[in-house]
Amino acid sequence: MNRKQRRAGLKQAGSGPRQSAAQLFADALRLQQMNKLDDAARAYKRLLLIAPDHAQASNNLACILQTQGKFAEASARFARTLELMPQLLGQFGAICATLTALLPTLAGAMARASQAWPRRLPPDDLFGGAGLVGIVADPLLLTILQSTPVRDVALERVLTSVRAALLDRAAANALDDDALGFCCALAQQCFINEYVFATTPAEDALVESIGHNLDGIAPTRLAALAMYLPLHELTGAEALLSRQWPEPVDDVVTLQLREPLAERALRQTIPQLTAIEDATSQRVRQMYEENPYPRWIQPPAGAAPLPIDRYLRGLFPAATFNPPAPQDTLDVLVAGCGTGWHAIGLAHVLQGARITAIDLSRGSLAYAKHKTPTALAAHIDYAQADILKLGALERRFDVIDASGVLHHMADPFAGWRILLGLLRPNGVMHLGLYSELGRRDVLAARGFIRERGYGATAAEIRRCRQELLESPHAGVARFDDFFSTSECRDLLFHVQESRTSIPAIKAFLDEQNLTFIGFEFGEAAQRGYQAWFAQRGWPLGDLKRWHEFETQYPDTFSAMYHFWVQKPGPLAKS
Repeated sequence: MNRKQRRAGLKQAGSGPRQSAAQLFADALRLQQMNKLDDAARAYKRLLLIAPDHAQASNNLACILQTQGKFAEASARFARTLELMPQLLGQFGAICATLTALLPTLAGAMARASQAWPRRLPPDDLFGGAGLVGIVADPLLLTILQSTPVRDVALERVLTSVRAALLDRAAANALDDDALGFCCALAQQCFINEYVFATTPAEDALVESIGHNLDGIAPTRLAALAMYLPLHELTGAEALLSRQWPEPVDDVVTLQLREPLAERALRQTIPQLTAIEDATSQRVRQMYEENPYPRWIQPPAGAAPLPIDRYLRGLFPAATFNPPAPQDTLDVLVAGCGTGWHAIGLAHVLQGARITAIDLSRGSLAYAKHKTPTALAAHIDYAQADILKLGALERRFDVIDASGVLHHMADPFAGWRILLGLLRPNGVMHLGLYSELGRRDVLAARGFIRERGYGATAAEIRRCRQELLESPHAGVARFDDFFSTSECRDLLFHVQESRTSIPAIKAFLDEQNLTFIGFEFGEAAQRGYQAWFAQRGWPLGDLKRWHEFETQYPDTFSAMYHFWVQKPGPLAKS
């Protein structure tokens, strides 16, 4: 839309009595529900002129445009919606379904790529006579590639084939501008997923020849190289910073070189709270120094912060717990914060949160510190520490989050006891533990890996993934972690994994006199379990019933047991 058109739109939107964004949205939604799609689309567009960041209006307009068959417009609007609601990136199955509905040529290519695999099909065979032209400029596809790991095997195989074709074109100096832009987006995707896509010996040889000397390297060749190797690991890469690059190439240089150099500088600024002397802790630290987990692009979405009791009441409406005494500051410990995504999320949602976030890995902590939004930086202190040494810490906390760490300790319950010692009376804890029942397919895949002698290098992980996909253990691809190198290593190659059961958790809660508040699931699943238990008259806090449920439905906790508990203490004064 040009400036003249925008002024006209603003004039139209402002004609008549002035309406608030909420009123305009309500009017547009009413028209949509009445199936007056043309009128609803115009109403949403008027709203977005005055409130361009209205995420729900953007999404609703995209849905209408898709229904009307205006796929190009819908793709651009869905792409904007993902920018406004990055939390939707976690629903990759739904995103992929929308993408293929808008790009039928991509859907066909996914089927053909899977059928031909492991042979890489050229673009004309994948997409028909139009070749790459039909996909390289699609806004939704480009946004996905630059925002989140692709978590679909068929789409991964299309992109793997396209990458090989782009490499050949770059080597022959035959990339046009549109293909260069797509090449750069794919380079960002490969950096995000840490180069988990499979390669062939021919590709490896061509990449080695292109990357042999960076002096005067052409932008097209640099973009192609970045699809296979992270720029910051190349000899002499810092010299690239002194050159001027086309905008899409410069974006790749920022992601793969400028930002990793900034993270590297931050490592030395991370304070160390404790020594790391335990043998298991040292092995785990080394793993996460090599593969900080998880790498992410978009931070958790902001939200209106709530007091901790209201936050928990929103998760568990019928649960029994003692509301903590009101206070201005909420002292929060995130034990095993990794790359900071969860700590940032808690800073958004917990009112008055002052967060101490610890981890074994300086690499993970530097990534977290670098990626923390400026508005939250003053609320989160990152530090290196080992839980096993935290008993000497003099600080105490109102909330402790240990949802990503205990299952990687030799004795998770020993670590849990130490953390309980740091929790104030009436304090609450969020725990994450692996289920013995829920991880049975992961354990089978790990056995398969051991039998074949795979190590945990990036090259071995790439090869192993392909073998797993052709094996009886292909079901592990249902885990999101299968689709990036560090996450796949965490899922299938971890140096230390401990699992437990609901009866063991219950025994520990009884021993420590802890109150079980509830298991945490996604919103829809949470409602489903509440209804299921209510129909049988079972209280949601009854762990014996949960054990019966998991025994009957062993995939219930295939990700983890995520749950909240409370330490005993005096009742808060009203």
